[in-house]
Amino acid sequence: MALETGKKSVFRAGAYVYVEGDEDSNDIYIVEKGEVGLHGNNDRIKLHKPLVRQGEVFGFTSTLCKRPRMESAIARRDSVIITLKRERFIELVQNNPKVAIKILNYFANELRTYNEMMLSLDPQDDDFIPDESRLFDLARHYRLAGRHDYARHILESCAEQYPGGAHSGEIRSMLAETRGQDASLSGGSIENGSSRIFRDGQMIFAEFEKGEDLFIIKEGRVKIIKVGGGQEILLSVLKDGDIFGELAIISNKPRNATAISMGTTTLLSIKKENFSEVLGKSSAIASKIFMAISQRIWFTYIRLESKVYAHPITRIYAFLENKLLEDRVSLKSTGSVTLTFGIDELLRMSGIPAAQSEKAMEILLDDPNLEFNFGQVAIENPSILSTKAKFYRSRDHISSWDGDAPSRKEQRRTAAPARKADTGADPDEDSPPKRPAEPFDETGAVESTDRDEPAGRVGAGLKLPSEEINLD
Repeated sequence: MALETGKKSVFRAGAYVYVEGDEDSNDIYIVEKGEVGLHGNNDRIKLHKPLVRQGEVFGFTSTLCKRPRMESAIARRDSVIITLKRERFIELVQNNPKVAIKILNYFANELRTYNEMMLSLDPQDDDFIPDESRLFDLARHYRLAGRHDYARHILESCAEQYPGGAHSGEIRSMLAETRGQDASLSGGSIENGSSRIFRDGQMIFAEFEKGEDLFIIKEGRVKIIKVGGGQEILLSVLKDGDIFGELAIISNKPRNATAISMGTTTLLSIKKENFSEVLGKSSAIASKIFMAISQRIWFTYIRLESKVYAHPITRIYAFLENKLLEDRVSLKSTGSVTLTFGIDELLRMSGIPAAQSEKAMEILLDDPNLEFNFGQVAIENPSILSTKAKFYRSRDHISSWDGDAPSRKEQRRTAAPARKADTGADPDEDSPPKRPAEPFDETGAVESTDRDEPAGRVGAGLKLPSEEINLD
């Protein structure tokens, strides 16, 4: 299958294909000829795949989840780039199962890269608790809370997944105790072909369980919860068409939250082995699945990005900026936004040690753009917050910097950095040039860099079979 609907452009060495933070991320790119380097503004993060060669695809993680670009893409030498719209790419993948599996494998490796970096930043826990024990402790929580149906679900799962494990004797004993209790709630879901029907309040899966499938809600609602400090914490309520449990088909990690049905709920269950078959049946499902999985990668990356800074105040402002992006708030917007957590939780989520929190809190409370109420952070102007975040990032490498807020002059300079052409830049250098150079067509004429309509036309002889697309 040829990419007849793709658009072809030629980028000179040093030209930007796109820039990190671009909010208009509708395009996916294939290198027909040449090489493209991927660069992040934060050099403390190693990108999963920093170099894209002939036949390889790039830019699809942000595009598939409709999020701002995670990195800048820069031609390392004169390169011919094919541009595909998101919908065309989904169609191509839907009709090419091998390509779909390659994308899944790419996502799995990308997520593994960023998760390993995230783990390296967290202090080592000498009291590491195995997933088996965490799952067993969750069963005990629900048993004490009187939810014997939830406890039984988890105990049965624990017995199946960890036969002969450290808690196997206790599990058998507890299962014997719960047998007959809440009999009206016993039993699993009802299977109807590829669908599964859950009654109201039924546990679909538990946090720390091993997962084998993702779910699409065909009808009904599902609440996603975690248990912390002996209390249930509601994370979200999902509705018809939403996808959850997507980590199961790109990672061997256990479930990171618990899913409970709200009312009679019908779910479509998709396992990794029948993923390609499902994709071929519906472009809408294919789009939803790739959006859910790529969004998981995107969230992991931006949360990692906010953790790598040396100074607490930088981590806090980077975290706030990333929360705006997660909530799909444009960093160019000027309207007020309220986040549903307080200052204490902000410091905790930003990973600020208690010994360093006092100075950070002083700066936050002194910021006229922020207002803290009980369980809330109000941001008066997101564009101003983004400007301050850029300022703090630019100063983070200075070991003696004490985190003082920027002056008005410094804010203006950080908010509107001059991007001048860097014609002397070596495309093989690790650091990117300062300004996107203009793409040009194959006749050598420089074309427009309008991001809404990538420059270039498809030649009559342009053929790039999809099976040659390399995502390894």
